[in-house]
Amino acid sequence: MKKAFLLSIVTLIFFSFSLFAQDYSYDYENMSMDEYNTEMAKWQKCEADNKAKIADEEAQIAKLNEDMAAVEKQIEDTWGEIYSLMGTDEAGYQDYLNQLKSLENELSGFVALSPEDIYTRMGELQALKDRLAELKKDKRSLTSEAQNYISRIENLIAQAEEKGKPAAAGMYQVMRGDYLWKIARKSDIYGDPYAWVRIYTYNRDQINDPNLIYPNQTFRIPRMAGPNEHWVERGEFLSKIAGYSNVYGNPFQWQRIYEANKTVITDPNLIYPHMILNIPR
Repeated sequence: MKKAFLLSIVTLIFFSFSLFAQDYSYDYENMSMDEYNTEMAKWQKCEADNKAKIADEEAQIAKLNEDMAAVEKQIEDTWGEIYSLMGTDEAGYQDYLNQLKSLENELSGFVALSPEDIYTRMGELQALKDRLAELKKDKRSLTSEAQNYISRIENLIAQAEEKGKPAAAGMYQVMRGDYLWKIARKSDIYGDPYAWVRIYTYNRDQINDPNLIYPNQTFRIPRMAGPNEHWVERGEFLSKIAGYSNVYGNPFQWQRIYEANKTVITDPNLIYPHMILNIPR
């Protein structure tokens, strides 16, 4: 900045001399000594004035540099106090921001998935939400920069959850004369009356007795298995399901499934195809 400013001053001086020279033409052969001394005095005064201007500008630049250094020192001291209050230093704070940035990038990729993929990977989305919850507990989250990251991340999470909803389940409003068998048999539902168990187990918060449903009840109609769910198939039993590698990989863990699904499993030795079981993790 200083060099550029001085260069502009020198250019201005040169331009001034050029204009000054253009305004005067001299007949040196016929010029008297007095005339010569008068002109020389003019040039010397012009040179002295411009040197004074340069000195003045240099003094102003030095003062500006001094003021800038003082401001930078004040900013540095202020950030030092902020880091101290957050229990970190500049490197630690930047590391925290990088963690937020990484989480934001992961969620951006997650939102780009199809609704079906998002729904089947809701467990991963929950893990990302848990990471954000832990990061928000950190004092380093209190800065405006960190809050901007957090706001964007929360927005991405909301987008992912909303995008995955259509794949999770359709909706059906019960009409007079409906019963679960009849609803499941409808071609736009499952086209299979035996799949009534799926509607029942998926809506156990609304259905206490599968033989008793009411007009205007709105049931969720699951279209595909979600995270931490298992859709029972013919020939399965609890220990077999618990032994699957994507469940527990241990058939002796069947009691965990039973305990989590007591509202629909009355006898642990008797489960039915189309049941939707929660798999606690």
